[in-house]
Formats: sequence, C-alpha cells, structure tokens
Amino acid sequence: MTSAVSNQTILRQLTEGDAEPVLVAEFRAWTTAPRLSRLLGGQAGGHPIYQVDPVGVLSGDRRYLPVRDLAAAAVGEFLASGPAGGHVFIVGHCSASALSLHVARLLEASRDVTAILLGPVWPDEEHVRSRFAEALSNFRVPDRPCPALDGDPDTAVARMEQVLKEELDALAASRGVNGAAKAFGELLAWHRGWLAFLLACHNDPPIAWENAATEVIALSRSTADVNVPGLSQDAYQRYQAPVLSEEDPITPELAACVLAQLRRSPSITAKETIQ
Repeated sequence: MTSAVSNQTILRQLTEGDAEPVLVAEFRAWTTAPRLSRLLGGQAGGHPIYQVDPVGVLSGDRRYLPVRDLAAAAVGEFLASGPAGGHVFIVGHCSASALSLHVARLLEASRDVTAILLGPVWPDEEHVRSRFAEALSNFRVPDRPCPALDGDPDTAVARMEQVLKEELDALAASRGVNGAAKAFGELLAWHRGWLAFLLACHNDPPIAWENAATEVIALSRSTADVNVPGLSQDAYQRYQAPVLSEEDPITPELAACVLAQLRRSPSITAKETIQ
C-alpha cells in the first residue's frame, strides 16, 4: 500500500479459494443494488474475490488521487496479502476500466494477467459534468452549472463538493434535519469520491502498451462500439454481452458472463460471442 492513500485501504478480500484470484474494480454504490464483486463471490467457487473500491478511498481523507496512485495502492495491498504467484484476473466495470488496466500493467511484471472490461467507459469532461448534474438531481434540486474542472484537480473537486454541500444543506433544512447528520455527511462524501474518481479518469494520460503482456477482453452490448485507448481493435478480444444494460447494469447474468471468461468455457472462444 502506498503512502499516497494515507490510512485508507482500497482492496478488500471477499472470498477465499485456491483458483486464480479475481480483482474487481468497482464503486461502492449508494443504493441497495447488488455489486458485481458480491455476485461473483457467490458464484465463483474456488476463486478468491477481491474488491477494489476507489470511491471508498476518495470518500475519506484524500479528496483527489490520480488513477495510477490508486492502482499502485491496490497492487501493493494485493502483493502483500494475496497468493505468491499464478494467473490473476482483473475485472473493471464501466468507468473503473482505466483503473483495472493500470492494475493489470503493474501486476504483469510478476504475474500472468487477464483484464476483463465490462461496458468500458472512458470519462471525458462532458461525462464528469453530466454525472455532476446527476448528483444534483439525486438531491432533487434544480440544475446548477458544474464548476470549472481545469487547473488543480484537488481544487476542482473542492468546488464541486461545495456546490453539492450547499444543495444538500438546503435539502436537509427543507426536511427539518441538520445537514451535518451522519447520513447526509456520508451521502456528500460518496458523491464527492465518485466525482473525484471520474475526474481522475478524465485526467489520466494514455497507458503505454508497448511490450504489454496483459490479455485484454472487452464485453459490451455492441462490439462495434467498444474501444480501448491505445490498443488497436485486433489487439484485444471483444464479445457481445446482451445482459449489459444502462438501466440495470449489475445482474447475476452479467456475473455469469464474467465467470465464463474466467473458466474459459468450451462454448466461448475468441471467434464466438456470448449469447
């Protein structure tokens, strides 16, 4: 674990086993919706499942960290506590894809690594702004312009946090509740961490893929739409995964698609799509 993450851990082991370990980069959701790591933990008998949660770290005492620092922290924690060798799978969902690829590149120096990207998204400035607007809508307040995202990223996150806090305090007051109440504080911290991670992805420079040993697999609703920055489309495997949807992205069926890749099911080859 690197000192950049302070005393916050980014990696959590959910299940044990003797098969290849699986690191799942995802967000700690602010809902009761299932998490992919939990679903995999319930289905992937024998595979130790690790959860990599950048939003959990960025909701703590560090307002902003580059994606590479977050990846280094995850790898450091894994190497300190995980199996001594062998193949490792890295699963990245949606905007966590960049983090999963950084983790893979760091691990490939000592392990065979496969990165599985689920509906990969590469946040740009517009993506961050739209998610800021989404956060405001969660507080049931009128739309407000997103603060400037350029310049010092820590300051940019602080600007977004201030706007969210003002609106959250107003929401709390309208309900006769103190805005400093624990639930409101946790809600603000989660949204700040979520936006900070998206901004970090936006600021992340392209990964150097020269001499890379990582096997990259992408699952998406349409293989024509998926791309991995820095890699030509013939440099990674692409599969159609109809179970991916914007409305309900995490399902047992999606977990089954991931497990099919882990287990190299005979029914799924590089020339076939997942049905």
